[in-house]
Amino acid sequence: MSRLWYTAAIAAVCAVIAGGGVLAQQPAPSSPLSPAPAASDKAAARKKAAEDRKMKKEKTASCQKQAKEQKLKGAERKTFLGTCSTSSM
Repeated sequence: MSRLWYTAAIAAVCAVIAGGGVLAQQPAPSSPLSPAPAASDKAAARKKAAEDRKMKKEKTASCQKQAKEQKLKGAERKTFLGTCSTSSM
């Protein structure tokens, strides 16, 4: 009985290995409906992302300055910074 299980296990492992090799060799499907973005689109997206990061950084600095002026500490400061940084962005 153990020889049967051993043979079945070996066969299963071989089937998985052989099947995985066939799947790995297939080329990735390409969608003709969605062409790759142009270099100018990528550059514009990077520029927009950089501007968004800059605006967020400025907004955060402004909120921190306001919290310091109001002398907020601990949980009150954390709550204020959370609501301030998300408002009017």
